[in-house]
Amino acid sequence: MKILKPFFGIVCLLLITTACEEQQRNFGEPPREYDAQSAVDNDSLISFLQKRFYNYEDYATAASNEQVTFTIDTIQGENANKIPLSDQVEEINFRIKNSDGAYFDHTAYVLKIREGLGDAPTAADSVFVTYKGMLLNLNRFDERTNPIWFESLSVVKGFSALMPYIKSAAAPTINMDGTYEFDGFGTAAIFMPSALGYYNDSRSVPAYSPLIFAVDLFTYNTTDHDGDSVPTHIEDLNGDNYFDDDTDNDGLPNFRDDDDDNDGILTREEYDLNNDGTADDSDNDGTPDYLDKD
Repeated sequence: MKILKPFFGIVCLLLITTACEEQQRNFGEPPREYDAQSAVDNDSLISFLQKRFYNYEDYATAASNEQVTFTIDTIQGENANKIPLSDQVEEINFRIKNSDGAYFDHTAYVLKIREGLGDAPTAADSVFVTYKGMLLNLNRFDERTNPIWFESLSVVKGFSALMPYIKSAAAPTINMDGTYEFDGFGTAAIFMPSALGYYNDSRSVPAYSPLIFAVDLFTYNTTDHDGDSVPTHIEDLNGDNYFDDDTDNDGLPNFRDDDDDNDGILTREEYDLNNDGTADDSDNDGTPDYLDKD
């Protein structure tokens, strides 16, 4: 795909950046219990996946630098022999945390469409993508056909959860006219319960709507939000994808704190001084220096 050079400087917050944390869901219906709504959403998703197919034949014949419009249709009539989405998706589990800190398991379904020739970002990285967002009735509620930068931590959790399942394109080619050419970019889609989207927030979509996002990934940047030399994805110490770990309990999560253990020494001056790719642990106590106050 050919892209104008100025697009590399764009960072934009669109519809999908609406916050979905429970404490920020102040719009729409009162929040329902996660367990009950998760079961309802999963039944809806399974039924949808069993009865629908996507245009996999179009992707099979497309060139590696060609964008394909992701479409879904019903398995019936002349499409009766199409392969259902339920036979092509991968089930992933994701935990949602309520305001009391309790976790609730949710299931989403990932469709890997094109592998991609590069590497996969983490759920915390900045990504350069095009995408389409749909409801289960296939109504489109959001779309970007020109690539755009997103910080994965700023979008709904289901969108960021998809990122590790897509690989980027190979290194872009810079054309004589100043445009970039991306070859071998990855494409994937996620079918997710409402808790990974907007849940009871009805400003963008109907409350409690399971969502579909189809994404083309062109490139990405590894993020370090606080500039402390620790990539943001590493600062999620308990691996719950909430990035609210706060080692020194100073009110700043580690990924926003340039002195994670509050010992007066900046994290970047303790993290990996010998540049071996591993956090330093001077006293060999199992806690890396940048998280060890003593």
